[in-house]
Amino acid sequence: MALLQVKTSFNIDLQFETAPFHFRLFAWIIDFVLLLVFIWFMNWLLDKSVSIENASEFGLTELFIVTPFILYHVLCELFLNGQSIGKKLLGIQVVSLTGQNASASQYLLRWLLRFIDFGFWWSMLFFSSSNFVLGFLLLIGSIIGFIVFISSKHNQRIGDMVAGTTVVLKKLPYKLSDTIFQDLDVQHYTVYFPDVMRLSDKDLNIVNNILNQHYKSNIHNHLSSVADKIKSVLNINTDMEDELFLETLMRDYNYLSRK
Repeated sequence: MALLQVKTSFNIDLQFETAPFHFRLFAWIIDFVLLLVFIWFMNWLLDKSVSIENASEFGLTELFIVTPFILYHVLCELFLNGQSIGKKLLGIQVVSLTGQNASASQYLLRWLLRFIDFGFWWSMLFFSSSNFVLGFLLLIGSIIGFIVFISSKHNQRIGDMVAGTTVVLKKLPYKLSDTIFQDLDVQHYTVYFPDVMRLSDKDLNIVNNILNQHYKSNIHNHLSSVADKIKSVLNINTDMEDELFLETLMRDYNYLSRK
């Protein structure tokens, strides 16, 4: 399974699992079935109310059936935070390659190129109306789009590549609390130990793990040895208790790493 790796302003590499092909396929099938049900229901409703012939004559079928069918995916992604109903049921979501929610323009771009990525279905429509040239072009485009999708690094279809998006599993493979990220009031924060930046990310992750274990089981001996080692390496003299000292180091690092 491909991973989308995003570097945050906290020098932390976050990874998102891109949605595998079968997840996207099943989500599409669910959406397609829902749209078929919608079309059947609206046909029935229009036929019962004004008759299909009158509905077609006054453009009601285009307004209440064709337009919702075409706009379904882009409207869902705009108002459901990057998810259609099928995507929501499968737990996948459209995101920007930065790891953030995609913008409206990105949703629009990837939707416009659905007509190439899913050109197979449109080609069948044109073939049935004897427009063989356009049908053939759409068929070739959809084949190329599929090859691009299965060979792309982040499982992107052509629309995703142009829009700078991909589809990921909505559930992260880890919790943000498992990282060294801390939320701080950066406007009023005071740094106590600026030399903390001499430590590596690996060192800070060890400190973070030691603190987490201490909170769970009070491992004072490990806490003390780690605190003493860091004070020695960084030439720090402080009367802070070991736990407070290490917590302050973590906060200082989080603040300074944003600079």
